[in-house]
Parts: sequence; structure tokens; C-alpha cells
Amino acid sequence: MLELFGALMSDYMSSNNLPMDATVSGAGVIALKALLQKRAQKARDILLEEIRLGNRPITFKSADEAAAITYRYMRAGEEGAARTNLRLLARVIVGSAEGPGLYADDFLRWADVLAGLRREEVIVLGVMQRLNDQPPNPEHAENRAFLSWRECRTILSADYGMEPQVSVAYANALLRTGLVQLVSGSMETPMVPHPTTALKDLSALLSVEGIVRSEQSAVAP
Repeated sequence: MLELFGALMSDYMSSNNLPMDATVSGAGVIALKALLQKRAQKARDILLEEIRLGNRPITFKSADEAAAITYRYMRAGEEGAARTNLRLLARVIVGSAEGPGLYADDFLRWADVLAGLRREEVIVLGVMQRLNDQPPNPEHAENRAFLSWRECRTILSADYGMEPQVSVAYANALLRTGLVQLVSGSMETPMVPHPTTALKDLSALLSVEGIVRSEQSAVAP
């Protein structure tokens, strides 16, 4: 399967020829091609690394499915998606193959959600996912959403240095993804951010915070 992905990604990279526009200098086109090549190579390396770390061979329903998934992933890299975002997408590919099955339609939807997330949004999402995956505390059933968000803000502040008002802003920004919603909170905070069932679906494929930490370790001196 590494050979298939490698071939598809090499095909994508070799077919990515920019037209020479009259308003763009030859040097400018060469520089742009070099930049896109570098981005594509980074994306390729991340995906192949995640595939090697996987526990099960990746299979596709058809060559069209394989091409659609690979090309969408590579396009995210070409468009400048950060390493963390690319690793999220790579883990969706590997996690889908190891779990519910790898389908182009599902991957394209996840790619649209995850590729454009800011680093801070990924961090907030990761902590919310971690808390959402924990068994519910029966004593907190009545105010679960409020208490979970309060704990999330505490973790974001202690572990990531994110001020409470900043974490609120990024959590609200995540509403556009469909992974977070606003639900009833408390008298103190009437509405609080809370995971949707879509975030639970994502948990079956990957750990967002685990990817954040692995990327932090990779760039640490």
C-alpha cells in the first residue's frame, strides 16, 4: 500500500505544472513551483510516516477512491496546511482504514473540516475531545456541560497557557466545524461550548491532542 500511495503522490506532484502567465516572471513561476514542490514533499512524508505507524493495511474500494483521497490530501499540503493539520488528515486516512473503512466521501468531509483549523483551535478541540471521551461522572449529570467546559478552560490555561477569554473565542470559532455546539450551561454562564456527536465520530479515528503533543515533541530542541 505504501507503493500505491507513493505512486499516486508522485503522479500528483509530477502533474502539478503551473501555466506561464504573461503577468508573471519566469523567476516567479520557478519560485512558486519550488514552494509547491516543497509543500507537497512535506505532505507526502507525513502521510507515509503515518501509514508506516498504522496497524492494518489500507485498502480501497477502487482506484478512483484512492486517487480522490490522495489528491485531496496533497492539495491540502499544496495550499499550505500546517504540519499538525496534515497529520490530522493522515491519521483520518489510517484510522478510517483501521476502523469503519476508508471512503472518499467521508475523507473529503473530514478534510474540509480539519485542513483549515488554526493551531489554537486544534488545541481547544483536543482538550474537549479528551474530556468528552472520559466516562461521565454520575454526580455531575445535571451540569455536565458547564463543568466539562470549566475543566477544559482550566486545562487549556495550565497546560497550554491559554487565557479563559481566549479559549472561549477559539471554542466559538469551532462552531463552524460541526464538532462543537452551544448548549445550556449555568446561571453563571448560560451557554457553553460542548462537543457534538461528530467529535465522538472523530475520536474513533484519532486523538487530536495526541497529534498536538507529537508535533510539539517533533519540533522541540
